[in-house]
Amino acid sequence: MPPTNKALVLSTPKSPTQSILPAPYSHPSAGELVIKTHAVAMNPADWGIQRLGILIPESEYPIILGCDIAGEVVELPSGRDENASDENAWLKRFKIGDRVIGQTGPLFTKEAKDIDLSGDGLDVWKDKKIYAYAAFQEYVVLKGPLIARIPDNITYKDGAVLPLGIATAASCLFPPTMLNLDFPPADRKAAPNGKILLVWGASSSVGSCGVQIAMQAGYTVVGICSARNFGMVEGLGAVKCFDHNSASIVEDVVGYLKAEHEGKEVAGAYDGISTAPTLTSLCEILHRLSGTGIKTRKFIASVYPGAEAHAIHDVEIIVNLTQGMDQFYRIAGQARDWLEGAMQHGRVACAPEKDIVGNGLEAVQGAMDRLAEGKCQKFRQKSPKKNTGYNAFSTLSFPTSPMALPGAENITPTFNLRDDTERQNKVESFPVLNSSIAPMDFQRDTNDVRKSDTRNDTGGLEIFAIAS
Repeated sequence: MPPTNKALVLSTPKSPTQSILPAPYSHPSAGELVIKTHAVAMNPADWGIQRLGILIPESEYPIILGCDIAGEVVELPSGRDENASDENAWLKRFKIGDRVIGQTGPLFTKEAKDIDLSGDGLDVWKDKKIYAYAAFQEYVVLKGPLIARIPDNITYKDGAVLPLGIATAASCLFPPTMLNLDFPPADRKAAPNGKILLVWGASSSVGSCGVQIAMQAGYTVVGICSARNFGMVEGLGAVKCFDHNSASIVEDVVGYLKAEHEGKEVAGAYDGISTAPTLTSLCEILHRLSGTGIKTRKFIASVYPGAEAHAIHDVEIIVNLTQGMDQFYRIAGQARDWLEGAMQHGRVACAPEKDIVGNGLEAVQGAMDRLAEGKCQKFRQKSPKKNTGYNAFSTLSFPTSPMALPGAENITPTFNLRDDTERQNKVESFPVLNSSIAPMDFQRDTNDVRKSDTRNDTGGLEIFAIAS
């Protein structure tokens, strides 16, 4: 008998609430494995799909969301072939009981005809898509390439902040059609190469991962973020940070690079925020640097669809997933191999810092609401004495695009996104496909914020919600 499974289920598009319901347990197919969930990381893609009704047709509801996860391997495909094809060779490294992190695929599904739906409460899934790959459930099917084993000194809840951030950063930094940076060595930090990378949104999940992996590859990283996060970003490896709220941000960055890094080359910019103000400022910085005699590549790697429209001064802007999923998966596989070694030897930090937001699957909706409203970061209260066996926490960082979800490469969603983290009180619009704009005034419970308990995170079922 397979284990019973429960999931946080969104029954209809744009519903402000989700329900904990029985969900099918799905066995792994070739090139897949199943984990028991210990930690999930919440991303703005999750609340974007819920509140705006984007990416998933109404006919495919009910659905399950969730993009980042950490847990314990409980099942591998039967008859696993030790001589598996290159496509599935990654699976041979895993065994039952391994502690792993992974990027999930909530837009991938299995067919109901291939799943045992005889259990209690599973009638709702008959003739429906089965969201076996989504994170907000007790048992999740993972497929490669971004599944990495975590060492014993990294907890599930810490490791869960990394998968989507690392994959997104790598897909912007290293492909030949993007920034085309050198990949970091597997076994060490590279020597400085005399090249500078600008990172806007350097304290966000995708930004902090970009800072670390670029620094490990030998690049001199200059970060742009909130002033309150300078210490964190410089601790990750940036040599200097600038306040994104400064009215003189362009002059500040250009003046610093001219004065302090003469003779170095600017390799381009990585924008983990990718709104009109951030892209315009980066274009201006790169343009002015190129006019000072500093060798400068006028290129910005972006994470948001429609960013290309904000290019000025002959600066080229390319969005990572417009370059195809084959490239995304290839680079993610490289990033997985690097990440395992970097975690093992302490060359990567689990950043940004998480905030604790309650216990259980029932706490996930509150965490999503807090992230959507820009109210998660560094907000903590004392934990209640009662422990339900679940935990949820949330770390605010600026959104990664819903287009960063596997399976979304052929969809061009349109939605409005409040830029709360950048404190600019602006609404940025992105291209739309058969999607109306939902109001963003759902109520949230501000009393559900709790600090995580200190139990060993390998015991029992613990679900953490991290907004990365």
